[in-house]
Amino acid sequence: MRKISLFLVVLLPVLAYGKLYYYPEIKTDIYFYADGSSQVLQQRTYSFDGDFSWADVNLKKTGADDIVINQVAEKINDVWQPLDAEIQDNPNSVYVRWNYSAHNEEKTFLLDYTIRGAVKRYQDVAEFYWKFIEDEHEKISVTKLELYLPQTSADLFKVYIHSQALPGTVSFNETFDQATVEQKNIPQNTFVEVRMLASPSIFSDMRLQNENRYENILREEKRNFLMSSLKKFVLFPIGLVLMIALPIILLLVFYFKYGREPKLPYLGMYEHEPPRKVPPVLVSAILYQKPDKTTIFQSLFRGMFASMLDLTTKGLVSIQELKENGKTHYQFNLDKPEKIKELDPFSQEVAQFFFNEQTSVTDEELKKYAERHRLEFQRLLSDIYNRAVEWWKNTLGGSLLDLKSSKFYNIFILSIIPSIILGALLVGNGLSALVGGPTPPFFAIPISAGVIIFIILVFVGKSILRWSPAAFTEQKRWHNFRKFLAEGSAIEQAPITLLPIWEHYFVYAVVLGVAQKFLKNLTTFSSKHEQPLILPAWYVAASGTRPASIASFAESMSNFESFTSNFTSMMNSFSTSASTGGGFSGGGGGGGGGGSSGAG
Repeated sequence: MRKISLFLVVLLPVLAYGKLYYYPEIKTDIYFYADGSSQVLQQRTYSFDGDFSWADVNLKKTGADDIVINQVAEKINDVWQPLDAEIQDNPNSVYVRWNYSAHNEEKTFLLDYTIRGAVKRYQDVAEFYWKFIEDEHEKISVTKLELYLPQTSADLFKVYIHSQALPGTVSFNETFDQATVEQKNIPQNTFVEVRMLASPSIFSDMRLQNENRYENILREEKRNFLMSSLKKFVLFPIGLVLMIALPIILLLVFYFKYGREPKLPYLGMYEHEPPRKVPPVLVSAILYQKPDKTTIFQSLFRGMFASMLDLTTKGLVSIQELKENGKTHYQFNLDKPEKIKELDPFSQEVAQFFFNEQTSVTDEELKKYAERHRLEFQRLLSDIYNRAVEWWKNTLGGSLLDLKSSKFYNIFILSIIPSIILGALLVGNGLSALVGGPTPPFFAIPISAGVIIFIILVFVGKSILRWSPAAFTEQKRWHNFRKFLAEGSAIEQAPITLLPIWEHYFVYAVVLGVAQKFLKNLTTFSSKHEQPLILPAWYVAASGTRPASIASFAESMSNFESFTSNFTSMMNSFSTSASTGGGFSGGGGGGGGGGSSGAG
């Protein structure tokens, strides 16, 4: 029983959404009489998708004295057949509901009602201001409106249509007693209202109000037209400027004024020695001014690996190459665990990560550990990076970033937030006016675009940030040291004394990401000088011996660097991290009538 109930809970909404309808056409004829009353004959054609049995309309009395329902009928074989309708006459509205039977077909119904007191007769104009399409309804493909005056009104006959749909057509007959309005594609839940102006003399049986309204009405319609044009042709482009152009201009201004790196007295091309003796894992924090998460994690892991190699040069760790089923793996051996306490805090943390109270660990074990503790590992890398940044701040005597550039980066971010928000609002209003339709749905596009633009500008705006002079000098020196290690022509100019201590350079080549280039250049340098390299005692090949040559060691280290790259990529995946006249305009809403309609 519980399974059946669950099935119904899931199925019923699907079935409900399977019933759809819209209006292919709503044709409205309004006949005006000398006493100011008006008879509305509205033919509503429904297109049903599914089974339907009833329809309703709720007509608001706003702007009228009363609304009287004359009849409801259905067109059957081009003949109107009266229907029994439920009518509820309330103080502020009239509710009408009728029954029928429809299945995947079109049906046309006639709603015949009389409006009393909606025509206003002033000294200089008679006005009828009414929503002939209610506020709440399904979409309408075509709406037609025919206005029939009680007699000719050649001296004054104007018709204005207010709608959020695109403009349609307004035409007048030759005798100036009839006007025709046609409009297409009325969006769901958007009213259409008519404001008809005529000579007050044609409503001779009405009380004449002692007031002139014609000039005021024309001003109101002019204002409606100007507001509609403003939305279409001004708000949209201004919104684009505020959303896109202004933030880009601010970015360029701030960058050229505060974001360009300072000029330095340091003019060196290469650094032939590490700029300072630091634990390799610290180097990552000075290489990149505004690193993304992927870049800094990759660099930090290279730094951790380099720190491990640094321990090998100190004789504390050795690396054993393992081959199993044609695959190469690596085992790290902690040969002197008692010496770890004598290391700097960063090197101790690296050793703790690799060995975790053990004396040996393989690359596969490290991978499995990182997979099981990925969040912990990410926090470790983030913590190391933050402490490394603090270490550099203390060492260099201040912030790594220029304080003025940081201040103006924050000003830039605070400036573009209101600009993008206001721009999105203006673009949404502009789109609604240009395309035609209710305003709210059109906000989704510019708001989404605004969020994306903001996120992009947050990252691109970091170009405003620049190094402090001391940090920029340090960063440049490390990059020049990297160039020295990576470029063969630079290695060729090095002294021969490089060969006996190449392992110490290799540690930094790893964290700087040029280990293979350095080994290749080193081999060439060694051959040129006919000087053998002292091979590392800390690396034991799969055969159980040291590598026979620097070439075989380079091949093994290439495999090892592939492991490092794959391991880092794996960890990064875990972080996925407006005589006759008239026209159409928007606005309005001041007319009487309105209401809602439905079917089911």
